[in-house]
Amino acid sequence: MNSIPRRAPKSGVAGGPGRDELPNLGASLRQLRFTRRLSIADVSEATGIAKSTLSRVENDQLSLTYSKLLQLCRGLNIDIAELFSGNDSAAGIRPSARRTFTLPGGGRPVAVGRQGYAYLCTELAGKKMTPMTGTITSRTLAETNGLMSHEGEEFTYVLEGRLELHTEFYAPLVLETGGSVYFDSTMGHAYVASGSEPLKILCVCSTPEHMIEHALNPDAAAAPEAAMPATRGPQARGRRPRRG
Repeated sequence: MNSIPRRAPKSGVAGGPGRDELPNLGASLRQLRFTRRLSIADVSEATGIAKSTLSRVENDQLSLTYSKLLQLCRGLNIDIAELFSGNDSAAGIRPSARRTFTLPGGGRPVAVGRQGYAYLCTELAGKKMTPMTGTITSRTLAETNGLMSHEGEEFTYVLEGRLELHTEFYAPLVLETGGSVYFDSTMGHAYVASGSEPLKILCVCSTPEHMIEHALNPDAAAAPEAAMPATRGPQARGRRPRRG
């Protein structure tokens, strides 16, 4: 029996795109969100696709069926070609060399209870990472705001003191000065200072600043969200009292 010979894969140099140049749904969706300044919750609300599904798509852990892809594009009011061309158009206008800095003692401070953070390099928009320093004086989990979670991943390095990291699915982890940890931020987590010295950390998240702030202090964001349409966010979708 004669067999049909397999064609050799096209080279990214000789002709046609190579495998690394093919459109990637996760990267395209993530770039579109950053360009439009949308959170995963915003996209979920607009398209009706679960946040967990969108997060897995962006992390290349899940693909969408054709019907779900159409649902995504209809909700975002774009066509499929525009979705997959997002990376090319962004690459054409994005500077090839971006740089920003924060002087010692600088940064934008955010205080939440017994935790104080300073967001670094804040003047650069559209960053893929959110760097910050933190000073933690909470000695027990009860003194924190409890376990919080947000999309993305997180890297934390202990600058001074001793860190006791509480997470949703693991026993508390204790790290001395110089220790570090990398974890999934969608898992509930909280930082506690273990010992008598204050805890100082360097934290880098793959999450936009406003989403981290909302997770740190959701009450502060409740007032602005109350003015938004009822379709924005789970709090606004709560039942309204019946009129008599």
